Order: sequence, then C-alpha cells, then structure tokens
Amino acid sequence: MSLSRRSSRLAPGSALLIGLLLLMLGLSSVLAYQALDAARSESRSAERSLRGYAALAHSELSRRGDELLAERLATAAVAGWDAADARSRPGQALADMEAAVRREMRWCGCADAIQGTFRIDADGEARTVSSRGMRAGVRGAVTALAPSVDGGAGDSVRIRDARVAGAPLLLIYRIRRMDDGSARAYGFAVDPRRVAGPVLTEVLAGEPLLPETLRPGMTNRDAIAVVATATGEEVVYPSPAAGGRDAHWVDAKVGSAPEALPAGAVVEALDGTLAALTARLSVRPELAAGSVGDGAPESRLPLLLAVFGLTLALFGIAVVQLRRQQELVRLRDDFVSGVSHELRTPLAQICLFADLLESGRLGDPAQRAKSVRIINEESRRLTYLVENILHFSRGQRNASRLAPAPVDMGALVREVVDGFAPLAHHVEFATRVEPGVVARIDRDTFRQVLLNLLDNAAKYGPRGGVVQVGMAVVGFNVRVWVKDGGPGVPREDRARIWEPYRRLDREADAAVGGSGIGLAVVKDVVELHGGRAWVEDAPGGGARFIVEMPGATYAGPPGEEEGVASDHAAEVGAR
Repeated sequence: MSLSRRSSRLAPGSALLIGLLLLMLGLSSVLAYQALDAARSESRSAERSLRGYAALAHSELSRRGDELLAERLATAAVAGWDAADARSRPGQALADMEAAVRREMRWCGCADAIQGTFRIDADGEARTVSSRGMRAGVRGAVTALAPSVDGGAGDSVRIRDARVAGAPLLLIYRIRRMDDGSARAYGFAVDPRRVAGPVLTEVLAGEPLLPETLRPGMTNRDAIAVVATATGEEVVYPSPAAGGRDAHWVDAKVGSAPEALPAGAVVEALDGTLAALTARLSVRPELAAGSVGDGAPESRLPLLLAVFGLTLALFGIAVVQLRRQQELVRLRDDFVSGVSHELRTPLAQICLFADLLESGRLGDPAQRAKSVRIINEESRRLTYLVENILHFSRGQRNASRLAPAPVDMGALVREVVDGFAPLAHHVEFATRVEPGVVARIDRDTFRQVLLNLLDNAAKYGPRGGVVQVGMAVVGFNVRVWVKDGGPGVPREDRARIWEPYRRLDREADAAVGGSGIGLAVVKDVVELHGGRAWVEDAPGGGARFIVEMPGATYAGPPGEEEGVASDHAAEVGAR
C-alpha cells in the first residue's frame, strides 16, 4: 500500500532529531576510535611485555648454555690431558687423548662433533704442532694458537672460537709448564653446531628460565619456544614446542625461507661458547595477560565496544523513528487534502442551491423542490463526513464510548441503506435482511460502520452496478455484509486496507475521492463491540466486506443462512 504523492516538508522537530542523529554518529565515531586505540594500546603493551619476558629468558638461556658447555668441554680437556700425559710416544698419546675425550663427550651423543685432537710444544720461537684426525683447515687454526700456548699459564684450560671455511669451530686445550721451562698443550676441536642441541635441551629441561610469578605452574617447554640457527639460517635446534608447530605463538622456522616472527619474539646471538649461534625465542602470549597485577586497571575495550554497539542501536532506532515521522507527515497531508476535497463538494452544492433559492430565480415549484432536496442530501452527506472524522479522532485518542442497547438489526440495516441511497445516484442497492434479529450494539456507531461500508462500495463499484447488502445469524453472532461489483481487493492488501490513511495504488491514481479513514473507523468500532471484520472475494467478482457482531438473538421465522465465510478471507481480530 502506498500513496501516489510524497511530502517534501520535514515533520516538526525533525531538525532536532537530525541534529541528535549527527551527534550520535559523531559519538559513535569517537567511541570507535577509542575502541581501536584501546585495542592497539593493549596489543602494544602485551607485545612489550612479551618481548621483555623473551629477552629475560634469552639472557638466561645464553648464560646457562655457555656455562654448561664450557664446563663439559673443560672436563673433557682435563680427561684428555691426563690420558695423553701417561704416554711417552706422541702418536699414541693423541690416540689415548681422543678416546678419553670421546668418553667424556658421550653425554651429548654427538661423536661427529669432535673434529680431531692436537698437541702443541712451544719453547720460544721453537713450536711444533702434531694432530690426529684433523682436516687441513682445522690444523691451520690450531697452528695459529701456538703463540698463546708459549705464553699461557700452566694447568689452565682455554676455549677459543675460530672459523674454518666459514663454519664455526671451538678449540679446547689445556696448557702445562714443563720442567725445562717449555709449554705443552693437549686439546681437541669441536663443531659447536653439533653440541648446541643437547646443551639447549638440558638447559630447557632444568630450572625455569622465567620467575614463577611470570609463568605460574608452567615449565620451560610450556612457556617458551626456541629455535637456534647457525650461518645461513641453518636450524641446529628446535625446542619441542617449536617443533610441534601447533600454536600461533611458536616460532618454528625451518630452512632458509623467511617467515614472520611471533609477536614479542626476540632474535639475538648467544654468548660465550655458543656465540656462533642465534636463538629466536618467543613466549606464550597468555603470560602477558597473566602478569598484570590485581590492582591494574581492566581493559576498556569490552566496555567501549558495548557502548559503541548501544550507540549504533540508538542511531538505527532514531533513523526508523525519523522515517516514521516523515511518513506520518505525508499521510496527514494526504488526509487533510482528501477531507478538504470531500467537505468542499457538498458545501459548494449547498451554497449554490441556497443562493438560487434566495435570489428567486427558481420560479418553477419543481425546480425549487429539487434544490431543497439537493441541499438536504448534501447536508446529510456533510454530516456523515463530519461524524466519520469525529469517530476516527475519538478512536485515535482511545476516547470512544459505547452505549449498547438491544437493536433490531434488520430494521437498522434497511434504515441506513434507505437513507444513504439518495447520496449514491450512480448505483443501485439490493437489501436482504431477516426480521426479528436483535443484537446489543451502539446504534449510532454501528450506523457509521454501515455508512462507511456503503460509501466504500458505491465509490469503487461500477457505475450503474448493484450494491448488495445482506444479513444473517450465525450461532450467537450476526453478520452483515456489503458486496460491490468492483475489481476486488488483492489478497496481499486485505490486512492493510484497515489501517488509517491507506489506499491502494490504483485508487490513489484514479480520480476517486476519499479520506482514507472509513475502513479504519469500521475496524475500530467493530472491535470495540468485540466483533471482527474482514474482506473476501465475492461470488461473481468484486469484494464482499463482512462485519460480525456478537450477542445476537433470532426471534423471527427460520430462514436460510447465507454462508459468508471464506478460506481466503483476511480477518481483523477482535479486541
């Protein structure tokens, strides 16, 4: 249902409502920015916390790993010296030293990490280097140590890092001063990439790297993920958590392909004996949230999002209300226009024939009688229109009052039809009622119901057609129907035509007068009586409007009851 023209005028108070809408929109924007800024601030704070925890864990990992590896290598160097010193032949001494070193290094399960053993004799400029199982590059790195052996303190174990063909190397040796003043060193070479994994595994399996307050109830494996790499992004050790790759916070880089680091991850080189390696360490994000003290303020994000959602809801309600207000303005304008047109026509007729009678220009008695009849009819039409508006106004204000009393329905229907017939010259009326039917109704308001139904049928029925009016008793109810021969009411519009100001598009486009409140008055009055009203397709075409009123008694002779119920009826429920 829609009207053919629209009002461009704003409803009263619309400017204020629009201003409030704009204000709410601005508030929504501020809240959205605040929510976004709060989320970013929390994210930055959490990432800083995670990075701080990762740096702390990285420092502890580097320190403990260096200490553990240095201790194990020094122990192996002492054992190797003792085994070699018991032999007089240098060749056999190096073999015994290698065997002793390998025994001491069994803790790591990395036999391939030992790159050979060596002996250095230094006495001033006289220096000799002998080795066992060493490549040429490794022997060259050992030869470069000779000057430090000559000047080194006795019984000291030293660890030097070197590079051979770009690969990291650790040289571990023990120096001893001989009786003749010369110095001798026995040592071995180790690839740190082969021993890093066992060292880091042992460190992570030991004491937690983070304080208990930062990782309540968590082990290193639960809270930390570590990936150690050497030159060229070669992964030499992934921690168990990193190897699992089952969480977004785990840094599980494998190979040389670049990947994004987890939030808060730390990438730094290790220290001391593990200096040739780089460790990428990340911690579980929950640690950042769990570290916030009880007195710290709660996150603003949930509250801001809730307020933002409420503001959007209010904005949507305000928009809907504004559209409704504009629709009411449009409907009111159409109502005023329609009522003005309906009132102007009878008033113009009354004024015209009253002027003719007053001027004395109508000398023929028949013409004077016709003028009086027209004035009487138009006055009645004007009275009917005013009464309709009053009924509608009282219904809108819930101020309608009923005075029900027993009424002869057949007599009332005939009386209303006979009184309305002179106002509709272009149609005929056929009335079929049953005598003796009495119902408790308000006579005046029900008269208005019948007048509105008759007026509706006369307007939309064909010129020269017949409007049928009938009545029957159904149980304890009385039904009154009005049938026209017009185009009928589409099924999808049968519920909406009872709303105020509603007219079909075809009616709005046609030159058919009307205020749009007649059927609304019918619905209101019928429901006040506890009845119901509906419209259905009439046999033979057209529409049949039916009202059903309760509390009827049938005192007349039995008669046939016309069935008026229809499976396709669109009913208006009683109050």
